[in-house]
Amino acid sequence: MGFNKRYINKDNIISIYNSQGIEGLKKYFTADALIVENGIDTNAIVDCLTEDDDTKLKGLINNLTKNSTSNEHHE
Repeated sequence: MGFNKRYINKDNIISIYNSQGIEGLKKYFTADALIVENGIDTNAIVDCLTEDDDTKLKGLINNLTKNSTSNEHHE
């Protein structure tokens, strides 16, 4: 039996949400282990996914997008 691990980063979260919505993120966050990039509030994201709160999730995704864009300009 294999061990299913997933690397969680801002770009993947944004891309999956934009292409597959909340259901895609639910699948993305399903693994035996999640290895998460610094600066991502996975607890807030999982709360939104559990509660099917797409409005709040959109806000979190927008913040990730803004932070990701800001970091690109500062590098």
